[in-house]
Amino acid sequence: MKASRHLEVNQTSDIKNWCSQTPNPEPCEYFLSQKLNYHSPIKQKSDFFTISKQLALERALKAQSNIISLGPKSRNAREKAAWVDCLELYEYTLHRLNKTIDPNVKCSQTDAQTWLSTALTNLETCRAGFTELEVPDNLLPLMSNNVSKLISNALALNKVPYTVPSYKHGFPTWVKPGDRKLLQSSSAPKANIVVAQDSSGNYKTIKEAISAVSSQSGSGRFVIYVKTGTYKENVEIKLKNIMLVGDGIGKTIVTGSKSVGGGSTTFNSATIGK
Repeated sequence: MKASRHLEVNQTSDIKNWCSQTPNPEPCEYFLSQKLNYHSPIKQKSDFFTISKQLALERALKAQSNIISLGPKSRNAREKAAWVDCLELYEYTLHRLNKTIDPNVKCSQTDAQTWLSTALTNLETCRAGFTELEVPDNLLPLMSNNVSKLISNALALNKVPYTVPSYKHGFPTWVKPGDRKLLQSSSAPKANIVVAQDSSGNYKTIKEAISAVSSQSGSGRFVIYVKTGTYKENVEIKLKNIMLVGDGIGKTIVTGSKSVGGGSTTFNSATIGK
């Protein structure tokens, strides 16, 4: 009994010591004490960083489960709109958190900072939707569940120093040579699909073209040429390697009409969202 109590005291002290290095020690201590057993002390900062990300992921999964259960309880269209956004945003958050933990995914310190920051921003966007639509925020405690604080802790532990962005030929170095050639070309790249309101193309709306691309295969850029016209639609792109090309300013116009006043959140009101 004495040995067991001694180990428990040491573990509690160890947890307090590590969590004191974070901006939100209370949830860190609580969830960490639930996670660790007496035979798994934290030996170094990299281990603590990994555990902190795991804690955030576990609580995010729990919060997502709570969000799903709240859907049928939405009392009106505005509450439903905010809920739908949060459901989607938590999917993105879980995806980003998983990428920072998955041993099969290449994740530099800078990548971790970017993905954790994105995950945290998603949760703030979820919260903002309730505020914008003036929906009572009594649901938010179930939907947040200390996730934001735990992600903030992981961000604080990562501490990536600022580096000046590097450029090559006027483009950020992360832009691949093939993409740079597409952007620098004086003539429009060859289109895979043409959108035209006068029926002279493959489709009359951008949404139809995006939907068609989802069934295509290949890893290169898929170019969608949108001819002159005013396209009154909100376009959401959930695919990679899509390039939209128009006929120029004032010729190819894409315009949506969603707004907070009309019952949409800012997150869901973008004319073109990626």
